[in-house]
Amino acid sequence: MAQEKPRTTGEKVDLKKLREARKYQIAAATERMKRQRQAVQAIEAALSQGGLTVPELARITKQPASQVLYYLATLKKYGKVVEGEAEGSYFKYRLAEEKADAGKETAPIES
Repeated sequence: MAQEKPRTTGEKVDLKKLREARKYQIAAATERMKRQRQAVQAIEAALSQGGLTVPELARITKQPASQVLYYLATLKKYGKVVEGEAEGSYFKYRLAEEKADAGKETAPIES
């Protein structure tokens, strides 16, 4: 790795001013990420009880259905949830099985 040269006093002052000017944006982004993390955790907790549709998840988690659908699409993209059977006009979503656990079987080792 290349070593960084020591910052001059002027650079330090500039960085301090920049951090000060952006502190509200940084705080807002941090708060937004915190709310998103809580929303996703609420969805995952609800799905741990079994498969649910978007309206059911919205009711249980007290989130707008559009937001629940957005988070479900993201969780599906990253393999955290899967679509189940259709119930009326909606699919039931459930947590995906862990890949490591799904492939494990207790079989004796042959010698």
